Amino acid sequence: MNQATPAVSNYPAITAQLLAAAEPFESLTETAFSATPAARSKAIDAAESAAKGVAGIVPHAVSIKLADHLMSIRRADAADKSADVALASIEGFRTLVSAAPGSPAIPVDVSLLDYAGFRYDADAQAAPVRWEDMARAMVFARDRWSTVRSQPAVASLAPRFETVLANMETAVSARNLSHARASAKAELDMVDELETAFQHAGSAKR
Repeated sequence: MNQATPAVSNYPAITAQLLAAAEPFESLTETAFSATPAARSKAIDAAESAAKGVAGIVPHAVSIKLADHLMSIRRADAADKSADVALASIEGFRTLVSAAPGSPAIPVDVSLLDYAGFRYDADAQAAPVRWEDMARAMVFARDRWSTVRSQPAVASLAPRFETVLANMETAVSARNLSHARASAKAELDMVDELETAFQHAGSAKR
């Protein structure tokens, strides 16, 4: 059964809840390769709890997708496949941020650039390295960036971000793992700068 569309006035609160729920999935992605089994299990529990916490404000289809991602996370964790834990976790993150209604202060596409960077980096840490999926992540990142780059809030950052994306693409083409990891870190750091720029632009309008 589909839920009623929320009132526009509720969009900011719903978006805040969804972004908060996405954070444990992002954290799990970041720590999947380094956490102890106990710590990773605790992080998975936190992601599952976050998903349950927003079940009442997202469409049923989103809840189903989150359940599927969590099942994949649990399965990968049981098999001690860190890359698969990270990739399933970041898909959970993507599902939640994509469900944000309206026009958040930080555009959804900026959050999806975060997703692309984490996906790329998780692929780079897989054994064997998943170069083909890294290339697909870059196609996705380029598509998302195309909706963001012309916005005034990030005009001063756009040239640097273009360079970062180009470096990531070059690393994939050259199958240069150290370059890929460094480029992914640079992209994720720059997404933080994009988020800050949009936050400042939003504050200036108030």
